[in-house]
Amino acid sequence: MGRMLKKTSRGALTVMATFCLLNLISTPQHQPPAEDECGGGEQRRERQELLDKLHGRVERLPGDSLKVDLIRPSWQPWRNDHNCASYHTRFGRGLSPVLLVSMPCSGSTWLRYLLESSTGFFSGSKYNDTILYKAGFLGEYEGMEGGRTIIQRTHGASYFLADTHDLQDRYEKVDPDVPTILLLRHPAKTLISHWRLFHLAGSNKHLDDVPVSIYQSEDFHDFVSEATSLWEELASDRLLWCNRPLYVLHYEDLVANTTHHLRQLLDFLSVPVDEGRFTCVASHLDGSFKRNTTRHFDPFTEDEKVRFVNAVKRINRLLTVLGYPQLPGSSDHSD
Repeated sequence: MGRMLKKTSRGALTVMATFCLLNLISTPQHQPPAEDECGGGEQRRERQELLDKLHGRVERLPGDSLKVDLIRPSWQPWRNDHNCASYHTRFGRGLSPVLLVSMPCSGSTWLRYLLESSTGFFSGSKYNDTILYKAGFLGEYEGMEGGRTIIQRTHGASYFLADTHDLQDRYEKVDPDVPTILLLRHPAKTLISHWRLFHLAGSNKHLDDVPVSIYQSEDFHDFVSEATSLWEELASDRLLWCNRPLYVLHYEDLVANTTHHLRQLLDFLSVPVDEGRFTCVASHLDGSFKRNTTRHFDPFTEDEKVRFVNAVKRINRLLTVLGYPQLPGSSDHSD
């Protein structure tokens, strides 16, 4: 595949930004500043304002009454279930913008299905995937500015693996002033799925599998090095830069307790729960694009595993400081 990215100072930039954030929102317990010294009181107010903003809910903008468009095409997600066939997914009118940000192959297509079927509104995407469109994701070609989709999927700069990504490039890929769902999956699992997708084509590429041998090339290990940095960049960028409500969802948590986290997401989106529709979602959790595989293997070198551990530690620090749950199955023991 060739080199994916030029080596940059991404790590240094992330460390500097993290250091600044930690200084802003944490105060050493052994040296509490007085209200009138070094802006201690102002920093605490800024910290609380930041946390209140990030942990808020999506505010429906004027004109957004969560009404569906009955003229444009619709989709029946459960047409073969007579108890649920009457439910349709439709386009909206004047819906407030919300982003779904994730690394590729983190479960975003499955989450789109869950949100579409539980809200009754299509989701959008920046990538115009014809396969997904034909499978019923009719909002795939819709831009966020049209107000016709409940969320808009983007992978930010992590989608473009063949060019240099500096800090400004990454900043401009994702609007920090739009409410955001950040979907995180452990980097090891994400990269295995991502590399698989690189080597698949055709109408079933989102579900097909590949031989283990494709993970035994030099190109794969080059990819692991670069993509681990991209995973960390995407997560740290959203945590550091988002200026609107931010919901952090871990893929592993969504798999373990799907309906619980889906209800929490609907609350974040300020979308009332339709209990009849939600019962049908609970009966059809997998949808058409959740890959089911029981194969477990480990294609990574020891150095790559250390790289994963350190990336997860740094992101867990940011998650903890900002009041979000850490990545499941991990903990920060660096102290």
